[in-house]
Amino acid sequence: MTVVIAWSCFIGIGIVIALVLTQGTIDPLGWSWIDLIYAFGYAKLAITFFKYVPQAWANYRRKSTVGWSIDQVLLDLVGGIFSVAQLVLDSSLQKDWSGITGNPLKFMLGNFSMIFDIIFMTQHYILYPQRQNNDDPESRRLLGEDNRRQD
Repeated sequence: MTVVIAWSCFIGIGIVIALVLTQGTIDPLGWSWIDLIYAFGYAKLAITFFKYVPQAWANYRRKSTVGWSIDQVLLDLVGGIFSVAQLVLDSSLQKDWSGITGNPLKFMLGNFSMIFDIIFMTQHYILYPQRQNNDDPESRRLLGEDNRRQD
């Protein structure tokens, strides 16, 4: 699935490059290089969504968050909050709220991050906190301690 998503992003970006090179010179109001930047943004949005879903599903299926760091999730949450706050602050200072709708990629990316970070924190701290103990067999297996020789 990851390969399909990655290749879809590469092909989509390639199509936009071809459109810019062919139609951008014919019609000045047609495709331009800024559209390529938007294509990269949409590819990043798709990859971001598909990177979060498997981890949330794996945590749910195992009923555990053992094996990954909650610290990265907390930092990602702060980044999402700052990203959306910047859009809101810029728009409020300019007294023009089209700044939020004018940059839908940044707004969606910040919100995706915050939503999934809240899901991960809920899984880690509320739903599956009892599985954080390194004495259970699943923790030892995930951390590679089962294969250690007992001397």
